[in-house]
Amino acid sequence: MYSLDVVQISRVQADQRAGRAGRTRPGKCYRLYPSSVYQEDFLDATMPEIQRSSLAATVLYLKSLNIQDIDILNFDFLDPPSRESLEDALRQLYLIDAIDDKGRITNLGRAMSELPLEPSLARTLFEANELGCLSQALTVVATLSAEITIHKSTTRKKEKEVKRKRQSELPDGSGWGDHIQLLQIYESWDQVNYDPRWCSDNDLQVRSMMFSKDVRKQLCQIVEKIAKGPMDVQSGLKQRKRDPDYRKLRRALCIGYGNQLAERMLHHNGYHTIGYRSQLVQVHPSSVLEEDEAGQLPDYVVYHELINTSRPFMRNVCAVEMAWVSPILKKLEKLDIDKLSGGSGIGTKSKVPLSEAGKPKGEMDATKPDMDNKIQTARERYLARKGGKK
Repeated sequence: MYSLDVVQISRVQADQRAGRAGRTRPGKCYRLYPSSVYQEDFLDATMPEIQRSSLAATVLYLKSLNIQDIDILNFDFLDPPSRESLEDALRQLYLIDAIDDKGRITNLGRAMSELPLEPSLARTLFEANELGCLSQALTVVATLSAEITIHKSTTRKKEKEVKRKRQSELPDGSGWGDHIQLLQIYESWDQVNYDPRWCSDNDLQVRSMMFSKDVRKQLCQIVEKIAKGPMDVQSGLKQRKRDPDYRKLRRALCIGYGNQLAERMLHHNGYHTIGYRSQLVQVHPSSVLEEDEAGQLPDYVVYHELINTSRPFMRNVCAVEMAWVSPILKKLEKLDIDKLSGGSGIGTKSKVPLSEAGKPKGEMDATKPDMDNKIQTARERYLARKGGKK
């Protein structure tokens, strides 16, 4: 799970920060910790990013290279990540249909690898295209990529209510969750012709909203290029009238976030994640997911990310239905991580070339002079042919 933790820097980072002082003119760097901490507590180098981030996109890229018998779990990485991270990536790719039950990349997975997105978001777009809600999904993906945050400051709102009596409040996601709210916010911004003042009046960061607009434009171009034809990537206001419950969009999100599902507990609004290792989590307080008349949240939700502050929280959640979750649960039951890895599964590493594997050392040495003779003969043949042409 992603967690926002304060950690110590490494010695490399400390030396780099010290190098900032005196780079353009004389300066000094004062370290606010004793030298013993630098010598004894700090790591020599920063942990590589591959060992502390999601590997789903990396594993999908490796699968798309058409390398025969590539074994992901035994691949010779320069900075090998943990086996658990690789297994989680394989599990996620299998649940979203990027690879089959034998670890081979599917046609859908190959198309997903062409998008500059996390596999879960790419899968959402392809499923939305099948369901006819691609325009809405593109908007949601763009806003998630821009990491738009909604500031809820009651005191600030009260101060502005006097100045702006006609201010319209932000959409509430119709009770279905944060993904729907992000879509509605973007559509509301589209209705005012992308006016930056509308963002400021509603406590939205203008820079993030403009970035989401640029991301959506680029994604539209990439999707149309992959599809090799026109696609419905424009405004989804008409779709909203036909689908007031956003069923198509929520179903696309459920398929795309197949590895990020959570089920509500029986007697309270706590959730446990569905997957290899179940974990107790709660909906983030900033979520717009609504309770029913009995005060209970939806039975199943998908989440964009998990954060661990005072406790594990799901951020950016959306309500989904049991009928959409059932096929994913069936795939979890028959999941075999060794088959998903691919390759022979032996896991042995050999530094001897494949053509010489299994030969005794003396036999390999004996083949070297013979190879030199063949090279010399080929060289003489080439020179003779070249001289004949002259």
